Amino acid sequence: MKRVLSIQDLSCLGKCSLTVALPVLSAMGCNTAVLPTALLSTHTAFESPYCKDLTQELLPIARHWKKVGAEFDVIGVGYLASPEQAETVARVLEDFSGIVAVDPVMGDHGKLYAGITPAHTAAVAKLCRRANVLLPNVTEACLLTGTSYTEDPDRVFYEKLLEAMRKFGAETVILTGVSLAPGQTGVMGFDGQKTFSYQTQQLPRVCHGTGDLFAAVVMGAIA
Repeated sequence: MKRVLSIQDLSCLGKCSLTVALPVLSAMGCNTAVLPTALLSTHTAFESPYCKDLTQELLPIARHWKKVGAEFDVIGVGYLASPEQAETVARVLEDFSGIVAVDPVMGDHGKLYAGITPAHTAAVAKLCRRANVLLPNVTEACLLTGTSYTEDPDRVFYEKLLEAMRKFGAETVILTGVSLAPGQTGVMGFDGQKTFSYQTQQLPRVCHGTGDLFAAVVMGAIA
């Protein structure tokens, strides 16, 4: 059985991050370990959530894993609570040799999530250079590449954004939240050899945690 490590927050209310990743990875047959980056009362779409930053706990946990000989086939990184935490997670990654998939969780629909700052964006960009697989949504890719966000993107915009994300050095880059036709949503990516895209029906509502769900499925598929 493949072992997957999921590094992201635990939101106590609201289906996202670890509460969606764990069941999906388990259903896909993965032995899943977790490294919570923060404990949140709710996810950040709720007003003024309580957040307990767990940066100081990350290295002691990872060092104990190293001591007992733990290894991971795939390591996924999601929501980080602070710029400093990105640097700590980078130190954790140095101790393990698994494939690294980074979902640079920072915003959506052209807006930053609550608590995300320019310093946060710069730290996440640095962490992205350690990734084998990058999974940004369109907003996050714009933030990371200095591209102006548009409410009406076309295929050429997505292709240029994907090309800009490839400069971070990951073998695989997948943009989520890509709409190539009215009423459609999906992804566009580069797998190391070719560009690909997939579209499906866009439902008329917002479902928080879909990016976390997608990232978990990608991690499980890699494993």
